Amino acid sequence: MKVRLFLLFNFVLMFVQLNAQTKDDKELSGKSYVSLRMMYDINRFDTIKAKQIAIAYIVKAKEKKDSTEIAIGYANLASVSPYSRALKYLDTTIVYSKNSPQSDFPAMGYLAKSEYLFKNNEYERSLINAISGYHNAEKKGNISQQITALHQINTINDLWGDYRKVLETELFAFKLINDKPTSKQFLEHYLYSIEGIGKCYVRLNKPDSALVYFNKGIKEALKDQDSVTYSAFVSRTGMALHKKGNYKAALDSLNKGDIYREFYNKSYMPYFLYYSANSLYNLGQKEKAIRRFQKIDSLYQNKHVLTPELPLVYDKLASYFKEKENKDLQLDYLYKLIRVERIIDVKRSQIIEKTDSDYHIPKMIKEKETLIAGLNEQNKSNSVVTKWILSFLGISLLVLFYYVRRQIKFKKRFNHLIKDQQNKKDKIETNENSGISITIIEDVMNRLELFESNKEFLSPDISLTDVAKSFDTNSSYLSKVINLKKDKNFSKYINDLRINYVIEQLDENYVFRRYRIKAIASDCGFKNSESFSRAFYKKYGIYPSYYIKQLENK
Repeated sequence: MKVRLFLLFNFVLMFVQLNAQTKDDKELSGKSYVSLRMMYDINRFDTIKAKQIAIAYIVKAKEKKDSTEIAIGYANLASVSPYSRALKYLDTTIVYSKNSPQSDFPAMGYLAKSEYLFKNNEYERSLINAISGYHNAEKKGNISQQITALHQINTINDLWGDYRKVLETELFAFKLINDKPTSKQFLEHYLYSIEGIGKCYVRLNKPDSALVYFNKGIKEALKDQDSVTYSAFVSRTGMALHKKGNYKAALDSLNKGDIYREFYNKSYMPYFLYYSANSLYNLGQKEKAIRRFQKIDSLYQNKHVLTPELPLVYDKLASYFKEKENKDLQLDYLYKLIRVERIIDVKRSQIIEKTDSDYHIPKMIKEKETLIAGLNEQNKSNSVVTKWILSFLGISLLVLFYYVRRQIKFKKRFNHLIKDQQNKKDKIETNENSGISITIIEDVMNRLELFESNKEFLSPDISLTDVAKSFDTNSSYLSKVINLKKDKNFSKYINDLRINYVIEQLDENYVFRRYRIKAIASDCGFKNSESFSRAFYKKYGIYPSYYIKQLENK
């Protein structure tokens, strides 16, 4: 039933999009798969163009009835689509690639979906897809995907699972990585793995072991001249130093690593605030520490950033305000402590149970089945062994039946909750009633078009007020039109134009690639290389130096 719904959804989508086919679409239809893939890679940061290429790819693949290529097309379409649509496209990728002979499928669909769900705090669904990705990668013998899946499973369990089992799995992944030192993703996997092992040792109160692995990361980052990765590992050493009771050194490491906070993932702020606050508290700077603990509470209340340390934070806050004889705040934090502990207990039990039932337990059963097969060969006539095997299989089936039934029940509840949340989101409508006349909007849009074609955004001294004056309008109208029609504020609009200009120049102008980052930043209107790199990373998730390097490699 689900498969039919997925296919129906995408058929309707394709029908609508095909009816709106442009001249460009017709030109794309004549391209080969290789050409379309190359075009997609070049234009992947231009969402509209990339979608157009991905749809053309899907149309071509459907005409040829090539399910693997259809799956690739939907995977590409997912990566340039909003969250809810991306999930549906990835489901379609999985459906079409179930029987694909390629080693990347269907694991690629499961792993991409797991990553999307994790970023949206849907940890249990993320875990389910990561485990499916691991099993499918294992069947195809795809070591790189197995490592990626293990990292994803471990990331979830690092928050809510059994830390000893997480460490065992991290060490297993580390061994797989070092067995393939020449793989394309070796460095990425290597850094991710040593960070994961280090975090496990911190959680298991083995800070010296953690420091060994964090220092490996620092050494690798220095060798690669990667200042962001270097700072991230320096920050991680703060966790281990805190566990050792060396609070001053811990605080120093945490503060040094904090200079690149905007480049780290969403889990960074809670851990930074927690370990720095604890260090400050133990150094006697209680007022400053409490303010940081309260920021962690604020992250949870406003953005629902839940962490395993949150109960400890509320306990600390409740104790502090008890000392201050502030009963209202003490009671407030005690209530929060009780609520959060219940939520975490449920989440942890679900994650551990799911990991054991779908990952650890099958692995153990597989090992036992191998052992039983060996015993069978050696003791065919031994009826006792046969009875033991049957008993074991019977018990295993009962245990698995219990887990499956329990998980189906949990999954139904969870999906029901997700459906309710999605229904609420679907009710939200965009209000385009800006209070500005259509004539003014059209006039501003025409002027913006001229502004873009004349490359006026390259001026380093550009401002909203100046542009508004040159348009013979006011800054309020200009700002509203940009928000309404471009779906971004003025600052982001200018930065995006500059970055798109840089991408265009880098793609077409070989000499431009030879410029230093500082010169490129100046050429496209940024005041310094740091603000340029920051804007580039925020838009595309990579640094300009890395992008240039990849272009050179091609």
